[in-house]
Amino acid sequence: MKYHIQVFAGLAEQMGGPMITVSTEQETMTVIALKSLLSERFPEAAAQLQSAFVARNQAYVAPEELISIHDEIAIIPPVSGG
Repeated sequence: MKYHIQVFAGLAEQMGGPMITVSTEQETMTVIALKSLLSERFPEAAAQLQSAFVARNQAYVAPEELISIHDEIAIIPPVSGG
């Protein structure tokens, strides 16, 4: 199964671009599991991934919610402004 994930801001730089593809045997997983998988595959981005927001089909989702390979998935790091 392949998850196609949009990645924004500094995470995109750390993870090799604005769109990544991650293969796994699971068709669905929780947001927590996705962040864990991405942290293993992209250890340089692990710290930023832990505080990043995940969106499923253009809406933010909670860490325990499920995502699937059929969803539009985006990872957005927190931003600060003034």
